[in-house]
Amino acid sequence: MRSMHIPANRLRITRRGLLRAGTLTAGAVALGRFSIPPLRAAEVEDQLNMMGWADYISPDNIQAWEGMTGSKLVYDSYASNDEMYSKLQLSKGSSGYDLGMNTDFMIPLLIKGQLIQKFDKSQIPNAGNVRPEIAHPDFDPENAYTLPKSWGSEGFVYDKSVITREMNTWGDFLDAVQNEASGRVSLLDDPLAIAPLFWSKGVSWNTTEESAIKEAEAQLEKLAKHIRAFNSYPVQDVATGTVVLAQCWNGNARQAIDQSGNQNLIFVYGAPITEAWLDSYHLPVGGQHMRAAHSWVNYVLDPKVAAAEITYTGFLSPVSGSEQHLEQKVATDPLIFPPADVMKRGERTLRNETYERRIQMLNKLKAAAAL
Repeated sequence: MRSMHIPANRLRITRRGLLRAGTLTAGAVALGRFSIPPLRAAEVEDQLNMMGWADYISPDNIQAWEGMTGSKLVYDSYASNDEMYSKLQLSKGSSGYDLGMNTDFMIPLLIKGQLIQKFDKSQIPNAGNVRPEIAHPDFDPENAYTLPKSWGSEGFVYDKSVITREMNTWGDFLDAVQNEASGRVSLLDDPLAIAPLFWSKGVSWNTTEESAIKEAEAQLEKLAKHIRAFNSYPVQDVATGTVVLAQCWNGNARQAIDQSGNQNLIFVYGAPITEAWLDSYHLPVGGQHMRAAHSWVNYVLDPKVAAAEITYTGFLSPVSGSEQHLEQKVATDPLIFPPADVMKRGERTLRNETYERRIQMLNKLKAAAAL
């Protein structure tokens, strides 16, 4: 997915609510709610160090897992896929993380660099709950190194009291950036910020066609003067009205709309092309708490737990049967469950020969915007 533009501050997510002495009682409660075998404290290390996107895990699930295991989850957020990659690459096996997550296009790089290790599937019986259409992705056909976390799409949210015309396409988005929303626009703090320049023309943003790349490059300076922020997590800016047009991922749009209470906010899955992404859990080489890491992944692949993740994050779960445990308004929310045509026209990012060029284009856009 996505990259969250939030400082990588260490969040001590302990929210246990129960003393370690109450672990067995909490485990029994969790067993009744989630149908997951309770784990004795001796079976799981007393800490799990995880790195992932900000605000991407249900606090209730964290509390229940900590209560079951007697362990505590220590979580770091990071700003981009590349930041995670750099941390693992530079640490050479001593990053301190037991569990991480990255978006689809990064996984081959992590495997090739021997930065992540294989899961022990005997410790993850719930791996069998992964949806067939999500299991065995092309970047890890046997799910040896990864197990899916969430998946979704991308679009833009806008305030219809400011932008009063109908908005459907990335062409509409780019036009509004330079007109009604000028100075109150947020783009992703990610190379995907430039993707609408390609998608609006019906061109893949993974293109290797020099003419298409040059055409997009020619628009960067013109676009830059209208941008207020580069923020991959613009929930607060949208909710407060600081931003009236924001490129964002579907779950974040839902969070912004829910938090704002603003009836004028509308989310659109941009056309004719948009993004389809898959985030996956992985095990960084050198992790010290492997039983805890496997325990967590097995836990979140339970349908009831996955349903709580969907409700909290607003992103699709890869777990079969999770919809059966959702409230009706969540199960039918198009901001959580993109229409079939959206996922069909969605494309995954490729780290091909033009990827570094696209990073350079983002840097050029940000420099021109002086942000």
